[in-house]
Amino acid sequence: MTVMTVDLVTTPADVEGLRRLYPQSIHGVLWLQTHFPSSEWGALLQDQACFSADCPDHLLSDAVDAGLLVHQLIAV
Repeated sequence: MTVMTVDLVTTPADVEGLRRLYPQSIHGVLWLQTHFPSSEWGALLQDQACFSADCPDHLLSDAVDAGLLVHQLIAV
């Protein structure tokens, strides 16, 4: 039996038009560390980083291409 672990998650932020991005696995953490300067790691690892709605799409496309499993929560 194979268990799939989600590596990165995006959720809607409290501000309309913004999305949060945070890691759920060590692979997600390592991937974020290769894409952001160390000065931003704290916010990213503590679910405090927010991005405009189109920014995570580009980041997550790269993450999927790198083999990460991504989960995007959509607000309706």
